[in-house]
Amino acid sequence: MSASFWSDVTIIVPFRLASERFPNKALSLFHGKTLVEHAIDNAERFSPRKIVLTAPEEDLEVSAQKLKLEPGRVTFLPTPHTCASATERVVALHSELDGDLFLSLPIDEPAIVPSQMCDAIANINAFDGAGVITFYCDFFAKEDYLSSLSAKVVTDRKGMMIYMSRGIVPARKDGSVDQGALKKNVGAFLFRRAFIEKLEAETGTPTMLDRHEGLEQLRWLELGLSIKCFKVKHIGFGIDVPEQIQMLEERLRC
Repeated sequence: MSASFWSDVTIIVPFRLASERFPNKALSLFHGKTLVEHAIDNAERFSPRKIVLTAPEEDLEVSAQKLKLEPGRVTFLPTPHTCASATERVVALHSELDGDLFLSLPIDEPAIVPSQMCDAIANINAFDGAGVITFYCDFFAKEDYLSSLSAKVVTDRKGMMIYMSRGIVPARKDGSVDQGALKKNVGAFLFRRAFIEKLEAETGTPTMLDRHEGLEQLRWLELGLSIKCFKVKHIGFGIDVPEQIQMLEERLRC
């Protein structure tokens, strides 16, 4: 992807310190750096127009004191405690930001390789009529796809998402699994403004599949919105619980 494309993208790094499964995750150390610092480093590799760190106001204050980032490196914008997901934080602050393109970069995927994402997308036409792009990779190990913490993606022939699940999909009729047919979601999402505005208009709309699986992407699909998926090479996983810090560090050392 050309540098000019990414110079029009605002990268948003959403987080909160009061996570139930992993309190203070964003400030936990991974290979000697906090996860939020890894996310900022990865964001800078895209050469975007702007990098925004967003969380509840007191979380931003704690983070700013601990990180001591160089002035101007990132913009701090608070979002409410009531935001239940990273995307809800993007929705909450998008009206304060210029531009049409917003990349929500996860705090818990330090092994993401930005060049892989850039190489996967040629230009704005990559959206192919969808309002958001996400990424997937092959599963590195059996324990990854057996975990309900790993979201699996099913796409059509054009790469449009059909379904996402914490369960193992697709599975054969006899219940067996072909690991080569599985696609692991890599939790970065490139939004167009119109998509975010549609989500804002549907705020609070409950959907059955989202409630059932606990995946907001299913809510988007149930609302009739399209999600384009691109494959990248990635051996990491999202860090959802404390013990996964060491697991991922050991994997990357191999």
